Order: sequence, then C-alpha cells, then structure tokens
Amino acid sequence: MKRATLLLSLLLASALPASAADRLEQWYNLMPKDTAGVIAVRNTPELLADWDKSSYAKFMQDDEAKRWMAPMRKEGDTPWDKFFKDHYGTGMYDTLKDYPGAVVSFLVLNDFAEFGKNPPNVSLCELGGKQKEIEAHKAAEVEAEKKDNASLKLSSTDIGGVSVQIATSGDPADDACFTSWAIVGDVMIESTSRKLMEYMIGALKNGAGDPPGVAREHLTRIGQITNGGGDMMLYFNGVKMLELGEKMIAAEEKKKQDDNKPAAGMNFNIKPKQIMDMLGAQELQAVAFTVELQDAQSRMDVTILHPQKPTGILSIMRGTSNEVTLPSFIPAGILTASVARMDFGTVYDAILGMISKLGPMAMMVTMQIPQLEAQMGFKIRDDLFGSLSDEIIQVQDGDGTKDSQVMGFKVKDADKLGGALEGLKRFAGAGFGAFEESDFLGFTINTLKTTQTANAATEIAYCNTGKYLLISIGTQDTLKKILGRMKDPSGPSIWDDAHVQNLLSLAPKNYSGVGVADAGRLLNMVATAAAALESKAGGKAAAAKKKGPGKKALAPEESATTAAPGGWFDSSARPSNETFQRYFGSLLSASYSHPDAIQMHYLTTPVEK
Repeated sequence: MKRATLLLSLLLASALPASAADRLEQWYNLMPKDTAGVIAVRNTPELLADWDKSSYAKFMQDDEAKRWMAPMRKEGDTPWDKFFKDHYGTGMYDTLKDYPGAVVSFLVLNDFAEFGKNPPNVSLCELGGKQKEIEAHKAAEVEAEKKDNASLKLSSTDIGGVSVQIATSGDPADDACFTSWAIVGDVMIESTSRKLMEYMIGALKNGAGDPPGVAREHLTRIGQITNGGGDMMLYFNGVKMLELGEKMIAAEEKKKQDDNKPAAGMNFNIKPKQIMDMLGAQELQAVAFTVELQDAQSRMDVTILHPQKPTGILSIMRGTSNEVTLPSFIPAGILTASVARMDFGTVYDAILGMISKLGPMAMMVTMQIPQLEAQMGFKIRDDLFGSLSDEIIQVQDGDGTKDSQVMGFKVKDADKLGGALEGLKRFAGAGFGAFEESDFLGFTINTLKTTQTANAATEIAYCNTGKYLLISIGTQDTLKKILGRMKDPSGPSIWDDAHVQNLLSLAPKNYSGVGVADAGRLLNMVATAAAALESKAGGKAAAAKKKGPGKKALAPEESATTAAPGGWFDSSARPSNETFQRYFGSLLSASYSHPDAIQMHYLTTPVEK
C-alpha cells in the first residue's frame, strides 16, 4: 500500500499537456484481464510545475496560511513529507521530482479478501535517465519496511531473461511479496505479485498482453467524455467489483445455509442480492475521477458509465433535459446556488419500480400509499408531483453555525398544487403540528410549528408564489432574499458575477444542471468545522488526562481553547474570508446526462495570478 500512497500523492496534484498521452495509452493496452482499478498520471514533471502555479500551492505559501498550518510542521516537516522521508528517503516533492514521465498502477483482484494491506498490483513508470534515483527510492522503501518486519529479505532472480529484485519475508518463488521491481527497456515494473511481474515482463517485451476487456473499453469511453481522460485518473471497474461482490455474497449465503438457522416469526428473507438488483448495481459499469490543472483553470470530472436507459438508482441521477435557464431571482453574495432539470414524477416511478423488485416487502410498501393518499386528500404522483415542472433550484447561505437553505420547484399547475398543499397542511395539523401563515412583501410564508420545540436550524417553511414552490430549511434569511428579488429584480444575481460568467463560458455546454459556490467561503467553513472538531478532541483528551484523584477538571474556557493532540491547524490563526476568496474564488459544477454515462464536472479559475 505504500506504493499506492505514492501514486495517490501523484494523483492529488497532476497536470500535463495532451501530447504525453501516448505512453499511457500503450500501457492501457497491456492491462491485466482482472484489473479492478487504475491509478494513472501522464507526466510527473508537468504535475509538479502546474502544482507550483496552482492556487492551492500559492495559498500554502501565504503568511496567514503558514501560521494556520504551523502545528502540522511542529516537528519540522509536514506529515506527508515525513512519510516520504521515512519510506523513500526524501520528502514528497523531491521524491516526485525523480519520476520523469508517466506512471500507472493496475489493481488486480480475484477476491475482495485480497484487498488487504498489500493487495496484488503491478505498476509501470518511465525511467528517462532516472533509473539510479528511482531504484534508490525502492531500496529505501525496503529498508523502511525492515524496521517493522525483520524477516524481510531482498534477493535477485531471473524472470524471462530479466533481472528482478524481490523483497519478501517468505519464499521468493511464492506469488505474494512486499514489493518487486525490474527494468525492461526504459520502463520500471513494480509489483506485489510474482505472477503479475511475470505477466508484465512478457507483455512489455512482446508489446501485447491479455486480450482487451471491458476495462479497456471503459478507459476509451472515459477519455471521450472528459476530453482526453484528464492529466490524472482514478478508475474503478464496476463490472469486476460486482463480480467480486456477488462472489462474496454467495459465500456468505452458503455459510448461512450450512449453519441452518431459520429466523423466528415472519421472515421476508430479503437477500443482499435482491437489494443489489433493486438498486441496479449491475448497471454501474465504471466510475472514474479525472483531474486537470492548468494555469488558467483547474477541473475535475466524476464519470459514471452505465447501459443506455438504466432503470436502477442511476436513472434518478440523470437530468431530463440539457436546456437550463439560470433563475435571475437567485441573489448575489450567497454561498451556493444550483439549477437542474429533473422530473420528480419520473423519479417517483423509478423508486416504486425499484421497490417492486423486493417481492412481498414491496406489496406492504405499495399498499400503504393509497391509505396515506386518502388521509392527505391528494394523489402524490398525479396531484403533487404532477403539478410541478422539471426545474429544481437549490440555494444555501450561512457560515456553518447558522445555515439557511431553499429548494425551489417550478410550478406547472398552480391550482392542482394549491389543493395538494392544503391537504398537506390539514394532514400535518391532525398529527404533529400546524402551519403558521405570515406575509412578506405580499407573499404568504407557511411555517411549520411542531408540537415539540424546534430551533431555527431545523425550521421548515414553504411559499407558493404561483410560479415556484419554495421550501425553506433553517432560518428564512435566504427565502426572504429570493422573494425580495422576485418582487424587485434590480441589482445583480449570482450569475452576473464576472468570475462566474467566466466559469460559465469555460464549461462544456448542454448540461442538465449547473451550480456555483463561493469556494473561498466553503473552504473557510470547512476550516472552521475542522478547528471545532480538533478543539473538541483536544478538550476531551486534556480532560481525560486531568481526571483522577486530586486533579481538578478543566474549566469550559480551557476545554474550548485546548488544541487537539497531533492537530494540523491553529484555530486561533485561521485565515480570513478575504484570504480564502483571494486564492479560490468561485467553483462551478455542471452535470451531464450522456446516453451511456453521467458526468459531473467541477471547474475553478484563479482569482490572483
């Protein structure tokens, strides 16, 4: 797994020109047949160069950020540099500098039980005149492992006419080992499996390996969708994962049958395989994360491959249209906003279709629906969802301690929706609360008042404007801002911001949903939450340490300011909102519904250069 850690580190900061793609494409053609996952980086030097130019690297060099992250350097090195020095002899950046080109690792599994500390994998990297340096890192990795495993031995053997170094605590002829490496031409092969090492030596020498399988097809399609597959990629083979999952479930079911312990009472006996079939697990063919860093933009894509016209859970993730109108009533200056095309009637049908695959349990669920509809006085599918169009908006604002969210649904039939809402109000009033009406700028806001005491963070309200049904969760600040812009649309909306306009111009068109977020504020909220967790952990640790005869408990103010042991951040030195905003600006997200895939696209551009 240490080799995987190195590859994941490469993964976190990669970027390079498309001309470097050839070597990876060649290696993909040599992929072992049982490949379950792939980590790939196209060009390590470009990775480091683009990282140096990125907003993330510049932020970490800012004086405010340095003070905030000082605790993680209390021993002189950051945690990742310490790990690399301990295992490869030099810090992370200096280690990666010795990798002159492309790197790929294939995770090859025949059983989930193999996915342990050191799963079977085989990796390839270009040498480019850096053989001595890279072999030094491998030797340092072996020496580091010897500190925990004194029986580890390094030996040399011949495989297919190639000298192979094998580090293992067992017999070098066995398949599993800690690590092994060999040089074929200008490529280093590394593996934790002798069989995979033998396979890859032959594949590289012959220029051909196992016949291309679905994984190779997946990588080709992912490259088409993401305009080249990105500068780095993390891929999971859903077909292989399903095969391994079904194998594991079958083994568990056999064990239960062997135990022969029938359940007492009514037993619907819903098996894991039924749940997988209900959710459409077999439709999830592949998942890939791709990243590309450039001077002008940073992008990440999440791509899910599936068959055309899926019927499982993936079907409800797909938009209904690629024509999206940006609502002008969403105000500027809020935290996040998004709009998507999704039909709730179709989602409702898909959910009932999935439930129907559960057999007798499905009958119990579906039998309850008519009874519930009779009590509410309207049909869920026809009257509620049937009165709404397929445009959904989501807006959120707040600082992490006081949040305000609004979901909006475009109205198709105002009269039908009004009747359904009145029935819902009567149903709620007969049970656990009542809706209280209030007026705001001529709009009626209905706030749910429950029989139990509720705070502002959980307050629920709705407003039917005739054109949109707006549902508010938390404080009503955001709801009132939206209603204010509906009443008087003067001034800018969130979409009018120059930075957001630039992001929209860079994103591929024909999306089924698009959103924008204040990335600086989001990161500050994450930092605030992390500081609160560290402070809480530090307070508990200090309280536990003080506990005992003759020891006084910590005062509340002491507990609140105690740093967590091993914490990475100084909560008292957290950078300002302005600093986060200066480096990270806005984040745009867009979703695409291809005939055979769902794509989620994330894009940022630097505020300062």
